[in-house]
Amino acid sequence: MNHKENQEKAELSIYQQALKVARAKGGEARRNVARLSGDARPFDRPDILITAEGGRRIVGLEHFRVDHHIGRGKKVESKSARFSSDAERFRKQHEDAARRGALAEEAYRGFGDLISRAIREQSNACVDDIRASLDAGLFGKDGRGHAFKLDAYRENIVQIDANADIRLGFLIELHADLRQWFLNDGFKETKVSSGQFPISCEAYGLLKKASAHVDWIVLAFCPLYGDEVRDAAIIRCCNGMFETSAARQGIIQTPYLGLGKETPFGRQDRQGEVEFGVGSDGVDYLVENTSEQMDAIELFSNAISGAAEALNLARKGKPFAATTSVQLAYDIAKDSLKHKNGNVEPQDALKAIGRMDPSGMSARMENWRKHWLIHNV
Repeated sequence: MNHKENQEKAELSIYQQALKVARAKGGEARRNVARLSGDARPFDRPDILITAEGGRRIVGLEHFRVDHHIGRGKKVESKSARFSSDAERFRKQHEDAARRGALAEEAYRGFGDLISRAIREQSNACVDDIRASLDAGLFGKDGRGHAFKLDAYRENIVQIDANADIRLGFLIELHADLRQWFLNDGFKETKVSSGQFPISCEAYGLLKKASAHVDWIVLAFCPLYGDEVRDAAIIRCCNGMFETSAARQGIIQTPYLGLGKETPFGRQDRQGEVEFGVGSDGVDYLVENTSEQMDAIELFSNAISGAAEALNLARKGKPFAATTSVQLAYDIAKDSLKHKNGNVEPQDALKAIGRMDPSGMSARMENWRKHWLIHNV
């Protein structure tokens, strides 16, 4: 297959996987899968055409990728897509030698370089990069986003059948790795899994804005590397249904609390050097840490202020995502402040933690560490 055929196959796969995952969730997702199902085929602008009801209804979906690791240029291109392509090229290059157990030093060194590169790209990413990538896909810096091409997409479909009931939508393939964050949804605390993206308030605003122009938004949540759809939402947008349809599928605005939301935390100016050793038990790699030095005072201050904000959100039954330091401060302080009247301020959280018996707090922190940082790795 040529490049265009491979791309069309990949886009159809994302659409089909998203529908399968959403159907299994039941409820609103399952109902919307039924509404969006039909004979799907590749098309050119928009990318996918879905024909249903004997051809009386045609849905056109334009596909684009949203990424957690992006370049800083005008195109906001995907770094993880490029990394995946380079890694696959590397695999094919050394596959035969690996089967024969005859890998050369060049292969071990090249794999170490990929590891170091992945660490640097993760260190230089932040949550807001996902919002920036989504904005570029939907609207673009120069008005070149897909939202401004909908009239052209509709006109192309009209050329097929001017009498059909034509609907339009976006198929958004979203790749993220936020495993260092915790999600608090009002009922339980969990660590964010690979491919999961609790929709930030800023990203939600962009989706809501786009929903005014389309009938459907299909969200396909994928890990940073690879094309497996881990979760999906099929959001109905017509007649102002976006917020209701999204909420029924757990898609709601989620504030992010902690360092690493708007700017990278632990940025690396250069990729770390790699050393490796080949032994009877495998290969050991040592990657140089080139991250900028952590400001302990800034980290502590941010943890306290984030914990106070988390307490106020939790009291209202609202979700939030938190870094490890914010989550720890929140979990330690929440019992002491659960009966406090009025808004919780940072000084309240600080006093609550400061009043704790040192030995009791140490034991609590150790239990927290064992539960979240060891058993939930």
